[in-house]
Amino acid sequence: MTSLKWTVAENAAWCALVCGGQFGPRAWTSPSRTREYYPDAVTLTPDATAADVLPFVDGSAGCSVKDSFATLDLPGFSILFEATWIACGPGVPEPGWGPVIEHGFPVDDSVAVLSRGLAEVVAHRGDGVVGLSNFSGPASAWPGAVAAVASAFPGVPVVGYEHGDALRTALDHGASALGPLRVWVS
Repeated sequence: MTSLKWTVAENAAWCALVCGGQFGPRAWTSPSRTREYYPDAVTLTPDATAADVLPFVDGSAGCSVKDSFATLDLPGFSILFEATWIACGPGVPEPGWGPVIEHGFPVDDSVAVLSRGLAEVVAHRGDGVVGLSNFSGPASAWPGAVAAVASAFPGVPVVGYEHGDALRTALDHGASALGPLRVWVS
């Protein structure tokens, strides 16, 4: 089974690649506000506390914290949403998925932005897993997106997180739940 620890570590590494910040023993944090839709902190262990996060972020209105194990108590914050870490796969290969040339994400050999028609997905290779994120498009494109990510980084398990209807779509197409997470906002 895919490791939740690797899944969380990959997601924090993706946030660090996009937003900068620093890693501590229990959390990745950004001292300045991150770009839209990215958290200001990601917990790395289930025993992380508010003290591992709050002194290292701009905690003013709009600060967000990804509580990777749904274990934090964050005074002054409320839960924005709850989600589930998932291991995806294997997806259904579909012709036509390919790299996007122009996009707003950092580019190196650990990142692939892939699209097919109106569907798009970002893949980021971490240690032991590849994270699937920023999926957009019709639910019917999900299996092809998973397969495209798996093809871009062969032999590495595909992981991510989803909530709501997107979680149901992922589970209906073969993803398995790894554990809960919460996103908090001040």
